[in-house]
Amino acid sequence: MKLLHGVVGLALICVVIIAVSVAGAVFDFTSHLGLDMDGILLLLTCLMMGGLFALMLLLIAREQGWLPSRKKEPTAGPANPAAAKPPAEPVAGEGK
Repeated sequence: MKLLHGVVGLALICVVIIAVSVAGAVFDFTSHLGLDMDGILLLLTCLMMGGLFALMLLLIAREQGWLPSRKKEPTAGPANPAAAKPPAEPVAGEGK
């Protein structure tokens, strides 16, 4: 229980930082900072922080099994596919 509580706490911190980064990027456009130096630096900082914490949240979710895995399940076919094939028919005129 304690480990799950810690993981949920980390995920919550990541979500809060991502939300603050999105709010900062929205503020950049709504306050008309535009593409001057202050606006560009604020936007890049928000994108960097949001991206890093989104990546961390993705890694936590994948490690905890919250996301489906991309591994393929083994098929129920034979272990040796060559053994499952019937023997080839001899070609007429060969082997005489």
